[in-house]
Amino acid sequence: MPFFPPITLNGETYDLSHLDPMTLNIDSAMAAKVLTVGVRFSNHCFTKAYNAQDHPAGPILLDAGGRQRSFCQKRYTLSLQLGQLLSELNHPKIQVWQTVERRNWVYSTTVEGHQGPYHVFFEIKRNDRKNRRREDLNMVIESAYPEGDLRGGPSRFGRMGFLLLCGKIYTRKPTATKR
Repeated sequence: MPFFPPITLNGETYDLSHLDPMTLNIDSAMAAKVLTVGVRFSNHCFTKAYNAQDHPAGPILLDAGGRQRSFCQKRYTLSLQLGQLLSELNHPKIQVWQTVERRNWVYSTTVEGHQGPYHVFFEIKRNDRKNRRREDLNMVIESAYPEGDLRGGPSRFGRMGFLLLCGKIYTRKPTATKR
């Protein structure tokens, strides 16, 4: 059974199986092992804030907090590339930025078929094993959208290599970045 069921709008069905949970293997020198990262997606990767005037004919979707959302064709189309983008994080030169909220991070990159940056917001934590998953780290892709959907881009602090971030979280070292 898919994590997100397909959505039908105006007679067209949108398959969301590309957003089923997945696992990344991250080479971590700090942890001295290959870390497994369980990845889950929120519906903010293919929806936008609900607005009654521009809501498409179809269901009103609810996010994890129970807030109303509308299907977004642009976000859906870009989300088809998320699996590939996440696999690219396992490169030593990839940097992510700590957001001003300090609990999450953003990976900003360019994607095929879109001008300008595409921002992938995520939270990543060490797996406490209480949830019975076997991954070393749990990552939730909280949102992903193109720069034009947010005035001026995301507010962020300093940056850190993604591999270093994973190693620090796994070894319980501080992850604060320079401000």
